Amino acid sequence: MLGVILLLMLARAATGPLETQTELLPAVRYTALGLFHLTLMVAPILVAVAMALGLDPSMGRRRWIAIGAAVVLSPGVGVALRMLARELTGSGPPWSHFAGFAGQTWPRYALLAGVLALGLEVRRRQRRSIHEAHQAEVDQEALERELAESRLLVLRAQIEPHFLFNALASVRRLGDSDPERAAAMLASLSRYLEVALPGLRGACATLGQEFELARAYLEVQQIRMPSRLAFDFDLPAELRDREVPPLMLLTLVENAVKHGLQPSRRGGRIRVSARREGAALVLTVADTGVGFATGSGTGTGLANIRARLAAAHGAAASLDIGNNELGGVTATLRLPAR
Repeated sequence: MLGVILLLMLARAATGPLETQTELLPAVRYTALGLFHLTLMVAPILVAVAMALGLDPSMGRRRWIAIGAAVVLSPGVGVALRMLARELTGSGPPWSHFAGFAGQTWPRYALLAGVLALGLEVRRRQRRSIHEAHQAEVDQEALERELAESRLLVLRAQIEPHFLFNALASVRRLGDSDPERAAAMLASLSRYLEVALPGLRGACATLGQEFELARAYLEVQQIRMPSRLAFDFDLPAELRDREVPPLMLLTLVENAVKHGLQPSRRGGRIRVSARREGAALVLTVADTGVGFATGSGTGTGLANIRARLAAAHGAAASLDIGNNELGGVTATLRLPAR
């Protein structure tokens, strides 16, 4: 702003009448000289304070000593430069008056340097706090992703060996008593592995893939308990390509077989369905087994599903489990539609 005013004054002095030039030229000269002296005073303060504040905060006390030295000493350098400039230009007292001039000017500019250093330090700490808060959010998101991956690994470790060991034991047992059923179970198990292995190592899956995996699983289980297990699926064609978290649907189906149908002498039916409800994708696994008992719904698989949903979608996703009108249990999984 001062530079603009100075340029305007120079232009007026150069283009105006002679008497105007006579009046303005000394004022312009005085203003320019004042700006020059002010620059000589302020420049050492800015350079010294900036360099001291730029030191690594890990230096601790040494950094604060450097900042204090910059605040106290840099105005003295400015006073010396200003006195030297005044003596060379003949615009002020000679060098012999340094002590008196410094006594008047040095404390004021030292106070200015201290205020400047304090303001810049506060600003640096604010920016550092903002950066640390942002980094904490990034680290939290990374931790949540790692936890979700860990829970997925737990689900895989829980489902794969347990199911495969039981299926192979059934094949071995049926091999002696019913070779035809043993061959059928081997065929169903091969189909399950064909569907499962490409997707079990992925981080995401389509709803169509999850339904195929659940169907292959139930086909194997149906051979183990042919008269006690029936199932059906309802998946609209427009939902087949929707991406969903892997293994959640299979966990619910496995839970329905293990806790719903196996304890029941008569067995039952499992119905797996998907539908769109407004902004939500709703997956349900309903069985006609023994129903919801005290302590049900708190297993590792269900706990992992809830934790993964909370980490990935927060309150936008949920898992609800309760008895249905058929006497069994309905597990309802709600996911964001997109």
